[in-house]
Amino acid sequence: MGTRQLDRQLDLFSARLSNRERRLIAASQLADSISDLVGERVRLIVHDNRSTMVSFRRNAGLLHYRVHHMFLDAPREVVGALADFAGPDRVAARRRDAGSRIDAYVREHRARIGEPKPARLEPVGRVHDLEAIFARVNAEEFGGSVEARITWGPNRGGRRRHTIKTGVYVQDARLIRIHPALDRPEVPEFYVAAVVFHEMLHQVVPAVEKDGRRVVHGPEFKRRERAYSGYARARAWEQENLDLLLSHGVA
Repeated sequence: MGTRQLDRQLDLFSARLSNRERRLIAASQLADSISDLVGERVRLIVHDNRSTMVSFRRNAGLLHYRVHHMFLDAPREVVGALADFAGPDRVAARRRDAGSRIDAYVREHRARIGEPKPARLEPVGRVHDLEAIFARVNAEEFGGSVEARITWGPNRGGRRRHTIKTGVYVQDARLIRIHPALDRPEVPEFYVAAVVFHEMLHQVVPAVEKDGRRVVHGPEFKRRERAYSGYARARAWEQENLDLLLSHGVA
């Protein structure tokens, strides 16, 4: 079989692949390339978020990578930077150089990150008005400096859960979502306010990258949260009423 005929067959095979299949193949190839360079087994997860483009951690004998999909077709020198960023040779200058090369690649391909989807806001619940709580906490605790939107999250209900994430702050969209389990008469407003304060604080004390990991609740964040006037009261209520929060939506 001639080279041209083989190339045509490979092109036909590639055309039949779905976007998801192409992405899986590219991710596998990228993981293999990084593994060869660092001399470790690599598990790679591809994401489409808009904040942290690259992160890694070592666990159970594996080097776990999370990379934005823009890196799936990165050139060899950028793949090398990904490997150097987490390689066993932790020379600070080498890691800084790798980080600079990665940052330059991200800036060059920033258009591939995409725009956040507009969120539908529903801040007024059956019991608690999040906009009113946000405005009060912003004035009293932050001098009105926090600029964010706030809404109740979707009410999915279902079976009893073992954990609950009472709120989330979406950095790029400057959006706060509060879990609907808090929108009940049994949940006091001071507790909802403490959760809102926590999420607002993420804008004032943002996450940082440290040793390739994203630190969300660092020492400064924890210090500021403990200084909140309603912190102790809210934590005590949460510990006493955790079963109430976990039972939300259970028939």
